[in-house]
Amino acid sequence: MNDKKQDIIYKIFRLLRENVIKILMAIRENEKIKWKELQEITKLSTATFNRALSALKEMHFIKKERNFYKLTWTGKLVTDGLLLLGWRMAEEMEKVEDFVAEELLAKDIVMAVIVLLFVSIKRRGKLNIEIFEKEMEKEMEILKDILKEYEKDGYIEIKDGWVYAKKKMDEFDISKIFP
Repeated sequence: MNDKKQDIIYKIFRLLRENVIKILMAIRENEKIKWKELQEITKLSTATFNRALSALKEMHFIKKERNFYKLTWTGKLVTDGLLLLGWRMAEEMEKVEDFVAEELLAKDIVMAVIVLLFVSIKRRGKLNIEIFEKEMEKEMEILKDILKEYEKDGYIEIKDGWVYAKKKMDEFDISKIFP
């Protein structure tokens, strides 16, 4: 790995400290927020707060528009990842956790699909998006069929649009899905 890439990776890991995460998550929850409000929410000293804001702007995780701070698309990905990994800013996050979990899972799957699409386009030189969409819809039906089979086997219960884990799910070994 070259020095430039190592430097960027080092900056990102150095950046993701508790103070910076507090700022990112506060901006995520408020979407557009002024400096003073953001500092009050995070309760960081002015010097620490300003250093963290500067680092976040340098890494393009946040941007300042007029007098408001907002997440960039990169910042949104980072905060989605933090939520997916279980980070909580306050107890009230428990109320939206289910919605956020599904939203983040869908975003992660779409990001993986986008990467695969570009790999395919690069290797094949083309992609028929309409055929791809139709095939994705078919695959969603297959996904539902597979969930129904796991319900028959007692691992999950499907009820009112939700999929619930049952006690038997504790025995579930994901590595055995694809022998």
